[in-house]
Amino acid sequence: MTSATLLLGLALQSPPPDSGRTLYREWCSSCHGEDARGVGRSSARLEVPATDLAGCAVSSAEPEDLWVAIVRDGGASVGLSMDMPAFGEGATVEQLQAIIRYIKSLCGETGWPPGELNLPRPLLAEKAFPENEVVIETRGRVQELIYERRIGRRLQIEGVARMLADSAGGFHSATAAVKYNAWHSLARRALASVGLEVTPPLKAQRLWEIEPYVAYGANPGGGATVIQGELVAPWEETEGVTGAELRLGIGRQIDRVVPMLEAGWTVPREGQQEFALFPQTWIQLSRLGHVAASIGVEIPLAGTAPRTARLLAFVL
Repeated sequence: MTSATLLLGLALQSPPPDSGRTLYREWCSSCHGEDARGVGRSSARLEVPATDLAGCAVSSAEPEDLWVAIVRDGGASVGLSMDMPAFGEGATVEQLQAIIRYIKSLCGETGWPPGELNLPRPLLAEKAFPENEVVIETRGRVQELIYERRIGRRLQIEGVARMLADSAGGFHSATAAVKYNAWHSLARRALASVGLEVTPPLKAQRLWEIEPYVAYGANPGGGATVIQGELVAPWEETEGVTGAELRLGIGRQIDRVVPMLEAGWTVPREGQQEFALFPQTWIQLSRLGHVAASIGVEIPLAGTAPRTARLLAFVL
């Protein structure tokens, strides 16, 4: 083999200078390591340990636009470590996207729902995206403490404890739940999950209740509009399947605020149907988006009288 042939072969094997792999090695590897595991030549000098970017749970959790903003504007721009510098003045959007897509490719596993499908949490419908969250929620005079824990790629377990916020006070009831992301598509900007909620007979809860459900979320075209829905088939210990509940909402993201309107329709096996509207506003409280709140009101339009409006809110 001639030297020219050898050089040509090496050139063909080397990634182009603007490839995500090359740019990562030049700009990021000294802190995050050649393998992106967070151990690089300069990591010992950092005040905050560098993030393990190769982990699937980390690289898939946030949308590409947020990752690009962090690399462009630096960690401090979203409340992260100041050790993370800003590359905005020395990099093009295409270069930043190439780096992020290379980092996301290091996961090497399929089946992780992408962060682009992590839509703002509605007040009524169950969110389809598997999450790690702690939520404090108020529904009229009932307060709920919700703990959600993601396990692996698609599974989430959940626990709910309810308290009464009135003169009686005290523990009201509890629910355990499991959710599984059955399908997602970044190209279609949509996902669907199935779940099961179980409420045992504790305190104010007299009978076992089981609620299987299907939850759906979509962000058509990756724009500002978000659509979320849920179909529930409640089951009670002595009654069996008591009917069906349909919850459907639409919202539009305006910077860090998402006004939404949800509708809830209950169709019992026997008795009068119920229908209510839930106007609400979701607000991003932290720059990274991991702290948020929502406030809204339930407006009954049809059902067994008397039904009055009630305040709904949560902080997560």
